[in-house]
Amino acid sequence: MSELKTILSGRISGSDARALAKADFKEELFQLLFDEDKRTSDNAAWVMTHLPKTADAWLTERQNILIDEAMHTESTTKRRLIMNLIDRTPFEADHIRTDFLDFCFNKMLSDEPIGVKTLAIKLTYAQSVHYPELLEEFYTALQMMEPEVLPAALKHIRGKMLKK
Repeated sequence: MSELKTILSGRISGSDARALAKADFKEELFQLLFDEDKRTSDNAAWVMTHLPKTADAWLTERQNILIDEAMHTESTTKRRLIMNLIDRTPFEADHIRTDFLDFCFNKMLSDEPIGVKTLAIKLTYAQSVHYPELLEEFYTALQMMEPEVLPAALKHIRGKMLKK
């Protein structure tokens, strides 16, 4: 077992996560995202959310793999963390994955935790912005969310997206 895997298989603090992210273990962290041990893979995703902005191009190169993992993981923690990573990558008009767009539309209106729903809203917008017909569908989906029954975080992101 690698030293990094040993560390990630236990509890790690926020300062540990930031230190590991600065230590340039990107490739090994990326491989550990797919580890069979839930704690190890969740922790790898958490550490990766602390990567510096200079790693965004590196993340963009792995966007499709991250998308696949976000859509297929059973761990809602890992899904939320990976969606945070995906949110750091751009979506080009000619490379929108309809399966991920559908996934995000479904998650924003699902019973997922608030963090996943909020990120699903942001990622749906990031993909829809290139197409007026998708923006209209996105707007309609946001309108279906009744603000008076939404938690504060969802109410905020809904209002922010409606203004865009």
